[in-house]
Amino acid sequence: MNDIIKYGRNFMAISNIIEANCHKHWLLQLFLSSKKELNIEINGKHIACSAILVNMDTQHTFNTEGEPHFTMLVDPTTDLGCVMRGLLKGQPFYIFPGEKINVMQPAFKNVLEQKSHDAILSFAQSITFQFDYSNMKIFSDRVIKVLNHLDDCVHEVEFHQIKYFSKKIGLSESRLAHLFKEETGIPLKSYIVLHKLQRVYESIFNGENITTAALNVGFNSSSHFAYTNKMMTGMSATNIIRDSEFLKVF
Repeated sequence: MNDIIKYGRNFMAISNIIEANCHKHWLLQLFLSSKKELNIEINGKHIACSAILVNMDTQHTFNTEGEPHFTMLVDPTTDLGCVMRGLLKGQPFYIFPGEKINVMQPAFKNVLEQKSHDAILSFAQSITFQFDYSNMKIFSDRVIKVLNHLDDCVHEVEFHQIKYFSKKIGLSESRLAHLFKEETGIPLKSYIVLHKLQRVYESIFNGENITTAALNVGFNSSSHFAYTNKMMTGMSATNIIRDSEFLKVF
């Protein structure tokens, strides 16, 4: 079973059933083991560690092998994402030092023993406190407006088109796309797809079926959503939904 927590624009999960094929996405991803080293490959190379942060647009595979693990998918435009990118410094991954693991791993084991929703949510928050936010990057007003407009949207398909933001911000589509990529490191078109995936999962966990949720945010069909999800997570959306419990939206 997956316990999934939505934390702003970030998602966290505790699971022992993840078998992700080789994939990459425009999110940062943190992995933390409960016992032995992670079974993870990055750019085709096995990395020996207990906790690691994988950069966006980086090929990786992961398998829990039946052991509970914690993982966090982090939107690079969030405060947490900006801080994590500072740790990565453009490298494909960052291995957490022993002093951080000695804090995070015992806390994770404690959560597994308690098995309560409150304990899981408290642990999820504690992970975000392991980072230094003092030198966080600040985006320009125009990029912040794009992010705020996306946060405010619900189902309207027009919100998920670059031309919509171009009119709202007062820049040409090409200039806006260049500005967004320059400041965030993510193509605006790819970020919109990420946002659509987030909205689909939010709707599904609020009771909508996959087809309705996918069509409402602008995917051409449920199969289009399923293909996009598989490419970006390495897993089947149907399996993720079937095996998951959605705990709380912060």
